[in-house]
Amino acid sequence: HLEKLTLSLRIRDRNTFIDGNYLHKYIVSQMSHLHTFIFDIVTENVMGNQLLRPSVDDIRRTFIEKGHCVDCYIDYHYNSIGRCHVYSLPFNMERIHNITHKFPGGMFMNVRVLCVFDYDRPFEHDYFVKISRSFPLLCHLRIINKIPQNDKWSRQLMKPEEAFLIIEYMHLVQLSCIGAHVDYVEQFLCNLNTRLPCLSELHVNYEHLVTVTENFTRNATRMNCSKLEHITFPRKTGIVRSKNFYLYFPLLYHEEM
Repeated sequence: HLEKLTLSLRIRDRNTFIDGNYLHKYIVSQMSHLHTFIFDIVTENVMGNQLLRPSVDDIRRTFIEKGHCVDCYIDYHYNSIGRCHVYSLPFNMERIHNITHKFPGGMFMNVRVLCVFDYDRPFEHDYFVKISRSFPLLCHLRIINKIPQNDKWSRQLMKPEEAFLIIEYMHLVQLSCIGAHVDYVEQFLCNLNTRLPCLSELHVNYEHLVTVTENFTRNATRMNCSKLEHITFPRKTGIVRSKNFYLYFPLLYHEEM
């Protein structure tokens, strides 16, 4: 008799979102001995009626009425296609499904691996502040967003008293920006935006890395690059490993020697 269930579910191409009523009818009611139910559920590519689109409160209410403590958010795209992400609280999994700009925040002490993505809106500096506070022990982060930022924070942050606005990811060891606009490489590698004291692995487009580091000479990005041991480029052609390159990434140099 199953007493505890942890469910991570991603489902697509439905006409409605998975809500508390559906979950109770098809899962919970079938398990009479179940007393602990932890879940992380995404319903995406949902083609619903634009006039009858449920709100976040509508979805949340269906779970609360069944005795679940949850949070959720919904993305509605221009073509009325919807995506709903709902998860139980407190959240104790090490991974959470990909999150968008609609993510409301919270405290996720157990999450170590995260992907943030969005096809409609950019991620601004404040969004990454929210991510750092919501996932304080995050180790692996992947960014997928081709939309440039509206606010270039590193160009605005000039006053010493504004240093407290710099984001810190104290445990982040791996960062992937391959599916991201160059602005997000700037966002994370420039120490006027972000501090990454443990970053050891970077996945990035070579052209973006050259641009952001000013051909491996820029001091503002040197600190966050100083402990990199592995860098992965999606394309191997056109890469020039100059003297500046090896001076900029000293641990890469020793590794290859």
